[in-house]
Amino acid sequence: MTFVTATRSKLGAVFARFDRPVRCSAGHLFTTIWIPGGSLKAVRLGRRRYQRCPVGRHWATVERLDRDSASAEDLAAAAAVHDLRIP
Repeated sequence: MTFVTATRSKLGAVFARFDRPVRCSAGHLFTTIWIPGGSLKAVRLGRRRYQRCPVGRHWATVERLDRDSASAEDLAAAAAVHDLRIP
């Protein structure tokens, strides 16, 4: 393992705790990094964010899924696709 690979691996682990299932305005489900009060790859719009949807390959507003009220199928679908990781 190279230094760069090890460093990226450690950074990925740091951001993994901020992974959240989301739904875009077109209804696509995916997982993204959601840091409260901050945004690394999206424009914050109150409780929503404007960012790239990796499922539909378009820009859209996204909202967090409530894990308590979301169905198991929705959570599984969101977990199957993750947007770009922070390098």
